[in-house]
Amino acid sequence: MPKLCKFTSPRDGAPVYVNPDQVSVVYTFKGEPPDTIIGFRKDFMLGVKESLDEVVTTLENASSEKD
Repeated sequence: MPKLCKFTSPRDGAPVYVNPDQVSVVYTFKGEPPDTIIGFRKDFMLGVKESLDEVVTTLENASSEKD
């Protein structure tokens, strides 16, 4: 089973878990407040509370650990 990455929902602070193998894009939406968005293919986008740098680092670390 792949290692899941834990992030925080910006809406209610609940934990959300992401499979790094399924992520296709990570970007910052410049709203108020700015949100970090994790995209899974073109169908599903997930907003998280963590910064863009934190998300990318977490996903990269999880991907490198399985090798």
